[in-house]
Amino acid sequence: MAGLRASVNGYNIHELDDSFVCKHCSRTHYYIEFGEFEVDSLGREFYLEDVILQKFCKDIRDEKPWITEIALEEQVRGYRKKQHKRKELIMKAHLLAEHKILLNLKTKLAKEFKLEPKVIQDAMEEFDGTTREFYFYIKSIALGRTFDPDKQPRLIQEQPRHILKPKERKYVDLWMDLIKENKWEQFLNWNNYQ
Repeated sequence: MAGLRASVNGYNIHELDDSFVCKHCSRTHYYIEFGEFEVDSLGREFYLEDVILQKFCKDIRDEKPWITEIALEEQVRGYRKKQHKRKELIMKAHLLAEHKILLNLKTKLAKEFKLEPKVIQDAMEEFDGTTREFYFYIKSIALGRTFDPDKQPRLIQEQPRHILKPKERKYVDLWMDLIKENKWEQFLNWNNYQ
């Protein structure tokens, strides 16, 4: 029997036997409860690149306080070009991942509730809420009765989002400052597992 694996940014966080999932909910519902169809957090890493560049400039200023603005710009030029290229790649990967998440969600919901993908697509465009609320909204459409997501018990807490990869761990202090500054804690579900 294959186990159900869910991951956060490529790291396996949780594994559950299929028998548990099938008894209590559908696979799609489980993945939604787990948070697999939530926002791809790579878009937030886009902002980390700006903070890293600011730190790089500050480090040069601290190391060479006599340096002029023109000389600083010359020293930073190569790094800035690499940073812009990284930001382009990050945003491209982020948009592609977001598109895949939405396409996958649409396909799975259409299959589960035997609805036309066009119905799901139209609902996605006008719906404003969480993925969990959207699941129950589509379930309400498909079954012809109202399911209030607030009255449905959570099967599992959402897993924390966006765990820095090992090579990025040296920026953890900058990342935490960025999260606090932008008040992203609520979207990353870190409070569930502290």
